[in-house]
Amino acid sequence: MADTGDWKKIVAGISDEQVLKLEQAAIRIPSTTFEEGALADHLANRMSDIGLDVEMMEVTHWAKPGKTTRQPIARLRGTGGGPSLMLNGHMDPGVEMSGWSVDPYGAKFEDGWVWGMGAHDDKGGVVAAICAVEAIVRSGVRLRGDVVVCPVVAHKLGGAGTRALMKKGVRTDLAINMEHSANTIANVCVGIVMVRIKTKSPELFFRYSQEAKAQYMNPIEQQAEIMRRIGPSLDPIRPGGWLRFTPHPDLPGFPTHTFDTMHKEHYYQKSYTGMSSRECEMIFQLRTVPGQTLETVRDDVQRLLADIKKDHPAFDAEMTIPANGMEDGWFQDPMEVKPDHRLVTSLAEGQRLATGAPAVVGGWGRLGNVGDGNILMSHGIPTVQYGAGDIRIYKEWPTPDERVPLRDLVTAANAIAYATHRLCA
Repeated sequence: MADTGDWKKIVAGISDEQVLKLEQAAIRIPSTTFEEGALADHLANRMSDIGLDVEMMEVTHWAKPGKTTRQPIARLRGTGGGPSLMLNGHMDPGVEMSGWSVDPYGAKFEDGWVWGMGAHDDKGGVVAAICAVEAIVRSGVRLRGDVVVCPVVAHKLGGAGTRALMKKGVRTDLAINMEHSANTIANVCVGIVMVRIKTKSPELFFRYSQEAKAQYMNPIEQQAEIMRRIGPSLDPIRPGGWLRFTPHPDLPGFPTHTFDTMHKEHYYQKSYTGMSSRECEMIFQLRTVPGQTLETVRDDVQRLLADIKKDHPAFDAEMTIPANGMEDGWFQDPMEVKPDHRLVTSLAEGQRLATGAPAVVGGWGRLGNVGDGNILMSHGIPTVQYGAGDIRIYKEWPTPDERVPLRDLVTAANAIAYATHRLCA
């Protein structure tokens, strides 16, 4: 149990002004995926000034070996004997949409809201974590366990920054992934797997033999049959159908899917992919629930294709899962931590103290999202996802005019400070 006197010292060090100043500074530094260096330097200097030990780590683009960026690893060293905690959030913002009504890098603050690119996805989360640790340091309270603050790069490249941390061997006993969840505690989140299917058929002209016609099924129509059997994008996939799973009570409507890309060439038209006109290629993604694995999804898709082949002998499809091979960052397992885990209960108590209301625990605030917490969890680190920002306020997501209430960022900083103290002290 956290000492009440220590907690009061810590929370006294978190202010609206402190959080707003760092949030605005972060927003004003553009940090597109794999161009996060300037923001990494700013945050590294800030954490060093606070008194953390900071190491700068170079990260190489997994698909472009000559392209690099950098991310800081900052450590508040404990006195020993306590569990270690990682606070992880990404510096690159969400998809950079057009149509902003304000300067996306202006960090406008009006009527209690902070506007800007990455305001809550995910600069706000990083800011809340740093402000929480700063308050602990300024209070003079010593923790037994280490706290490792990791503002990472390239979340939008499948979590490349966090994957690089794992490859480097950075480990902690526990982790909080600072992701927008409307300040609810996401102890369960969906996973993601991309599926690539290429259909093929011999070319056939308008004059043909019956023998040739029997061997022909238009590659686009083959994909259409796959889509028909899977069902419309974003419709929940029903149990007992083509996909094997057990519904999760905290993830209503999942698993589900979207059809993302389709490519088909024709010799009359300009070629954009270099594929033969005999081929058609589709990529779709599944958002999965706990209990589903890469192996179960692969088996389910293979069985679906085999069933189509039984009904349509000319059907010819090959499958690749994950779509871009095992290095594809957009394969992440679902994650779940039990609601009575100390990580969950400590953060929930921090949220309650910060707001005066019971914390919401479950999948609601991150419903449909994956985060770098999925990656941490897959490496054996119990993780929850938590942070300010609610994408339900927008008509679309990703979106222009990203914004977050300052009070929610301050709440997150308070809750994180409490949980960090309770877990590591």
